[in-house]
Amino acid sequence: MHASPLLLPPLLLAALLIVSGVAKVRHAEETRSAFSQLRLPRLLTDSPAPRVLPWAEIALALALLVAPAPFAVVVAMVALLLFVAYLAVIVRALGFGYPVTCSCFGRLGLGEVTRRTAVRNVLLVVVAALTVWSATAQDSVVVRLAEASATTWVWLALVVLTLAVVIATFGGSKGEPLASSLGTDVESEGDQELDYSRQPLPFAALEDQSGRSLPLTSLISEGAVLLVFVSPGCGPCVTPIEQIPAWDELLGPVKVRAVVSLPLETALGSVPHLAERILHDPQGTLARIFGVGTPGAVLLGGDGLLAGGPVQGREAVMDFIEDVRAELEEAGALEVLSPGQ
Repeated sequence: MHASPLLLPPLLLAALLIVSGVAKVRHAEETRSAFSQLRLPRLLTDSPAPRVLPWAEIALALALLVAPAPFAVVVAMVALLLFVAYLAVIVRALGFGYPVTCSCFGRLGLGEVTRRTAVRNVLLVVVAALTVWSATAQDSVVVRLAEASATTWVWLALVVLTLAVVIATFGGSKGEPLASSLGTDVESEGDQELDYSRQPLPFAALEDQSGRSLPLTSLISEGAVLLVFVSPGCGPCVTPIEQIPAWDELLGPVKVRAVVSLPLETALGSVPHLAERILHDPQGTLARIFGVGTPGAVLLGGDGLLAGGPVQGREAVMDFIEDVRAELEEAGALEVLSPGQ
């Protein structure tokens, strides 16, 4: 009953939990952000749970490998319940009416909760169920591996090789990022790089606080606009959200506006200081067009062409703001700031 194929589910589940746990440990702020983005109970979000979860995943992974009977079944059942809970949270998030983005699970994963995420989690529940079956063996996974025949090791190696080929073939980005085709077009000519290739703005619209639809061409009718894509509750978005009003003043003729995918009424409940400087991106359409998550930024030129970006990530957005300011100073549109200002 417990032939070599049933060694694979606990190994796969343990590997996934270790990778997930390590990713969360390395970027702890992302885990708390995920709790907030997925609208888990405030009591849970404010508890030590986001900090404990990564270590719990790692401990569970190790237990799946070393726990002997009958404890192995208990450990496997805990893993199954955990993945069922993850699936329930994802399915619930699909009903929010707006996309949930923010690199919710560390810096790994799909970046946005979609039906694809739900399908993936369904498959993980199936793997967890097979792990429960595998756990009914008399020995732990480690012991079974140590006693496995050469044929079993070859079989497992071939499975690993197959997974590696699939990931290498399909796991990367599909062709060139959309952001690149809309934003930068950098080519080598000797050792020099060509200038930023400016592309026409896409046909898309945002909504203001009154619910009025604003095509991008209308948005830039009075000059350039720098859009900062954020999401209240997103850990890396905290600094950009706080700085947007200051950036709006700092960049002078360039307006700075926050863009959120969740309803404005909900967003302003968390970030009231962004009133009059916030726009709604229905269904996250514009963010998808530019290929950015949160935080991200893009500069719309007043001439109807893309003037900078898109960029993604807190540090990239901060650097982008500084670059825009520097270009405005160089063009004489703003006075050069003295040190300390």
